[in-house]
Amino acid sequence: MSNTLKPGDVFVPGQFPIEESNAYADRGTPQKDTATALRRGYVPLVYGGYGVGKSSMVARVAKSFEHENKLVYVETVYAKSLDAIFKQVLEALGYEVTVQRTTQNNNKTTSSVGTEVEGGVFQVLKAKVKGGLSKSREDNQTIVNELVVTSPTESKIIDVCEENGILLIIDELHRADQSLTNDLSAFLKAYANKNCKKFKIALLGTENEASRLVISDPGTDRLLEEISLPPLSALEAEEIISTGFPRLEIAVSQEVKDDLVKYSVGSPFVLQFLCLEVSEASEEESKRPIRYEDIEVALKNYARRKAQRLIREYRAAIETSGDKRYRKQILLAMANSDDEYVTMEFLVEEISKSLGESVPATALSGPLRALKTEKYGSILRDVENPAGGGRLSNYSGFSDPAMKAIIRMVEASPVAIG
Repeated sequence: MSNTLKPGDVFVPGQFPIEESNAYADRGTPQKDTATALRRGYVPLVYGGYGVGKSSMVARVAKSFEHENKLVYVETVYAKSLDAIFKQVLEALGYEVTVQRTTQNNNKTTSSVGTEVEGGVFQVLKAKVKGGLSKSREDNQTIVNELVVTSPTESKIIDVCEENGILLIIDELHRADQSLTNDLSAFLKAYANKNCKKFKIALLGTENEASRLVISDPGTDRLLEEISLPPLSALEAEEIISTGFPRLEIAVSQEVKDDLVKYSVGSPFVLQFLCLEVSEASEEESKRPIRYEDIEVALKNYARRKAQRLIREYRAAIETSGDKRYRKQILLAMANSDDEYVTMEFLVEEISKSLGESVPATALSGPLRALKTEKYGSILRDVENPAGGGRLSNYSGFSDPAMKAIIRMVEASPVAIG
């Protein structure tokens, strides 16, 4: 590795760490299972909490397919239809579709001829379509563009992807509306029936249960492989630190490593951000060793640049006085939970441990309801039943899943942030 690397060549918050110079920690079993699923023709459904590194891990796995497959990454499905996803795939192939071309003249005399649609750069799809071309001396031309496919079970789009060895990654599946969820289920069934060899699909979403991301159905269950990705472990976080700083020829003590691991609260993005900040501070002074003061400044910078809104919401939602401070206790218990959604029984158990006394559910029900109201920023919400029919009884979650990491960071930070 070249000793001319800059901090931004090694630590890349907000980008996929897929380059050789980037610091990255192998995610162990989940990463291996994702690669195996793709190789065997299954569809990995990678799920987990917000900011645990799902996208980065799948992008890293996709790196090994780059010579055989063409990657199409759909970064979010928010407000998107399946047609919009298909269009993105076709555009990645340089494909444009003109299904109808019409012209009109003053005397309205017309004649029709057949039109042929061909692939763009890759010339992979040659589909005859029915259209009319009207000819005249004084033309007023209109072109109507439509997608090649008309339904989620349309086989032509699968054939195109198979021909080109596409690797389709669909991210933020938790933001899909019901229409897309239904269409995606139908498409996956059609994909399964085509027995593709080169066309691969990976799905990602922020949930603690894979069943909340896709419709459970015998036609898709045999195809999907559910892969849970937990937060970055201490060992994984330390691997990023231990491989990254030597590439920059910057010394970092074990004590500093431990602090960086602690304050990154299991988030690869937060860790990459903190490492970039402290390494740039070191480089400005001839690559001196990292100091504890650098971490304090980095934490303040993270709060100021990336988390002001969430920190303000958290500060406004918790009590600032009183012995019990139940609203704060509820939020802390939820932030430190491994699950995205928690039950009242969980809160009773955790808060009783924290306060060292038995806390009844009746004492928490009022503060829990209050945290779901506008008065306290609706920082919490009821959990919708994935099978439909309203909310899932007795479960609560954060309205913004990023809040979990922010609360842990605020409470773990050695300095006042926010």
